[in-house]
Amino acid sequence: MILYSIGDSVVYGTELKNKENERFSKLVSNHLDAIDCNNASAGVSNDYIFRNTIRDINQWVHTKKIWDETNGWISSDKLKVIIGWTAPTRFEWWTGKKYQQERLWVGYDKWGYPDTDRTTEDEFVLHQTERIPSYIKTFNQIISLESFLKLHNIDYYFFNTFYQYEEIDEPKSKIDKWGRDKDQLGLSYYNLEMDNMFNYIKEVGGTFHERKHPTKESHKLWADYIIEKWL
Repeated sequence: MILYSIGDSVVYGTELKNKENERFSKLVSNHLDAIDCNNASAGVSNDYIFRNTIRDINQWVHTKKIWDETNGWISSDKLKVIIGWTAPTRFEWWTGKKYQQERLWVGYDKWGYPDTDRTTEDEFVLHQTERIPSYIKTFNQIISLESFLKLHNIDYYFFNTFYQYEEIDEPKSKIDKWGRDKDQLGLSYYNLEMDNMFNYIKEVGGTFHERKHPTKESHKLWADYIIEKWL
């Protein structure tokens, strides 16, 4: 069996001394006697997570092979998926040659001392990281990926790594040139409930490193929680 996981630096295991053996995905894989296929990467957006998951899982559906960033190509006819969704205000754009990951460097999206002086002033970035387009895009990605995995009978567990979602008021002006001018967002109908990894770790007395990433002990707490709730 393959346990495919993807997400940002939290899922990747940043700041762990031996992330390949200490991060939660490895601990859950050990419980399943599965290969830990962790394709997470630091600083990525939900755009990146969605795009790469669709690519990797679709390839597995047709070939029963999947790319593992640690082990290369691996094969199995059994697959489970864990996704740690990151801040919806992150996004990616195409430079002409490659994808560039972008974010709004404010508040809890600063990760310790090295990010203290980081700011985002570009008008394009500021607009893209507003909550309305960010929330709608991420919720659509989650729903689409859920439907894709269910279509192929693939068991999955989705969670929110750290982001604190807020209520959004309906805009007073039209957000599209055409269409209705009331209840334009429809966010109340999404009803997406996901566990928040950071909230859980804090509730049970877990700890974090200097750059706010979970410690080895906290990864163990989160792995135990997933095993109990999902498996």
